[in-house]
Amino acid sequence: EEGLMGVIAHPNFAKNNWVFLYYADPDEPKHVLARWEFKNNELVEASKKIVLEVPTQREECCHTGGGMVFDQAGNLYLSVGNNTVNPRNGASNLVELPGEENSDDQRGPANSNDLRGKILRIHPEDDGSYSIPEGNLFPKGAENTRPEVYTMGHRNPWRVTLDSKTGYLYWGEVGPDANEDAEWGPKGYDEFNQAKGPGFFGWPYFIANNRPYNQYNSKEKTYGEPFDIENPVNNSVNNTGVKELPKPVPAFIYYPYGPSEDFPLLGSAGRSATGGPVYRQADFKDAPRPFPAYYEGKWLIIDFMRDWIMSVTMDENGDYDSMERFLPAQNFNAAISM
Repeated sequence: EEGLMGVIAHPNFAKNNWVFLYYADPDEPKHVLARWEFKNNELVEASKKIVLEVPTQREECCHTGGGMVFDQAGNLYLSVGNNTVNPRNGASNLVELPGEENSDDQRGPANSNDLRGKILRIHPEDDGSYSIPEGNLFPKGAENTRPEVYTMGHRNPWRVTLDSKTGYLYWGEVGPDANEDAEWGPKGYDEFNQAKGPGFFGWPYFIANNRPYNQYNSKEKTYGEPFDIENPVNNSVNNTGVKELPKPVPAFIYYPYGPSEDFPLLGSAGRSATGGPVYRQADFKDAPRPFPAYYEGKWLIIDFMRDWIMSVTMDENGDYDSMERFLPAQNFNAAISM
């Protein structure tokens, strides 16, 4: 999964020619967010600025994220995957044995002091550095936290987008493979998520509408009580961040391999929630063929495996109301961006 994960132009590209690439460093185990000037159809090598680096491991697969979007204040949002092993049982990653740190998502997504399994929010500066905007998840200077973190508790957040009217953040999130509920807790679900502000989105302790996994004893390979939704705590030996975590935000839309009781229109098949944009006609000034006003404020979502586009309607509070197929006679095969 390594390589080039994300590309975005700066909002002021017409004047500064800046593009940002998020990629796997070819020599060292890290992911890099870098800025170049793009002139005459090429990247100007002498203009390269390293903005941010995310240390990673390359012994095991998977999940890189790499979605990027700018808001109207010039802040850049960047999704970072969990960089963790896919467990054989297809459930959550909670192994705390020595030498098996890559099997513990508590060291990444649930770790306030690690950039993996997060959506970061930074403000790129003219000199190639970045500052921290107000309103991220942890206050600047808070002990054992990274101030870049906007949301945490992600497994593999993919295409991020912002509603230009509300400022709400949206993305697709690929879940684990388990086909059924078992001793570890719930089966696997993919998610389409919404953040109205900073927050903890549950992984690896909760999935879907905050369905808890069961606590795991790595030495004895036994499962215990479910994690506490009201008081999630990261007690892993691999955690370098705070122990007490915010109460998790439930998924906006969630679905397993099989039929979904809550969202039956999504069907049943392989799954890979990609994401998609919220339509605002004001974003397309002087467009010769704008969408009908019917789609104003609707979220258009795609799944890499299921070939559909869904049009999701929210109520006046931005909460889920309903969904329907968009162009139902068409197949949108293996769509990775929209």
